[in-house]
Amino acid sequence: MTETVEFGHYHLHVHPQPLHLRSGNKRQGIILAPPPSREPSINSSDLWSEKAESELRPVDRGIGAWRFLIAASMMEGFMFGYPINYGVFQSYYFTHAPLAGNTHLSTIGTFGICFYFLGAPIATYLVRKYRRWQQEAIWTGFAISIIGLAAAGWAEDFGSLLATQGCIFGLGLMIMFYPIFNMMNDWFLERRGLALGIICASTGITGLFIPFVLNFLLHKYGPANTLRLSALGLLLLCGPCLPLLKPRTPVPCNESAPCMDYSFLKMPLFYFFALAQLLQGLAYYVPLIYLPSYATSLGLSGTMGALLLVVASFTQVLGQMAFGFVSDMRIPRLWVDGRVPVHILLFVSTFVSGISILALWGPARSLGMLVAFAALYGMSAGGFAVLWARM
Repeated sequence: MTETVEFGHYHLHVHPQPLHLRSGNKRQGIILAPPPSREPSINSSDLWSEKAESELRPVDRGIGAWRFLIAASMMEGFMFGYPINYGVFQSYYFTHAPLAGNTHLSTIGTFGICFYFLGAPIATYLVRKYRRWQQEAIWTGFAISIIGLAAAGWAEDFGSLLATQGCIFGLGLMIMFYPIFNMMNDWFLERRGLALGIICASTGITGLFIPFVLNFLLHKYGPANTLRLSALGLLLLCGPCLPLLKPRTPVPCNESAPCMDYSFLKMPLFYFFALAQLLQGLAYYVPLIYLPSYATSLGLSGTMGALLLVVASFTQVLGQMAFGFVSDMRIPRLWVDGRVPVHILLFVSTFVSGISILALWGPARSLGMLVAFAALYGMSAGGFAVLWARM
């Protein structure tokens, strides 16, 4: 005969004879057991998430964050820095057969970059929907870009170069870089502006020597061998960085895709930023592509044209890191939330770069004025991309 007595959150089951508990301990006639109906259930997924959360690497600091930042900067500096310095190729193509005098050469460099920007809505959606495939997307995009650049070494006409050095290479960049930037948002929060500034500034650092290297290779070995050597060089320099590009937060295999929040479409500020981004994107790469050709038209050598890109790249490093640092600053005495308003920084970037084009590049007839323009334009216009993290 068993008598049950309820005591608080427990039931006392009283038996006339001693019973053995599952734990191996003995009690004289009493088993202390929680009521099954009141016992809170523990989900194994909750235990996994708590354990994963405790094991996550820290945000904005630590070896993991800086290792990712270095790898991402290497990828940005060499892979994206290569099409930015296409102006060296264009200057060579325009003055050498079989493309001498072709007025559509800038289209190759334009397509190499425009895929990266025009594909942003689709790439961003796919990255958010298939987060667990981010690393695979980076490897796939890298392979496509390398194959496109290597195939350009066997191109014999304008159409083939446009398809390989332009379209295929640019498509690989689009597939590769948006997962990297999505991972960056996971690794960095308070220092996100500075992190993006460092990544973007890496194209300026590599721009200090890539133009000279390309100019030397083009005149020494010709465009075909230069493209093949470039593909091999990018493979050796950036390939080892791929295993280091990992997300901070582990993605479960059975995770459902997060729902997109489209409430931003109702905000007028979104359309203001979208229009500003469109106009700035249309104008930003024009000077960088045409500076070497413009210098050649003034009677300057190809080396001087490459020097202008180096000057713009050097000041771009300073400008992007400065804009990124200022965007992360907190000054409570001047602004309510402490941060410098992003629209002020956007105005400074676009206004100064626009004035430099009108006042320096337009009337430039000497190397000195072109150097001054390259320095001011690189410092001001280059900072615009860093501010994406705060838009």
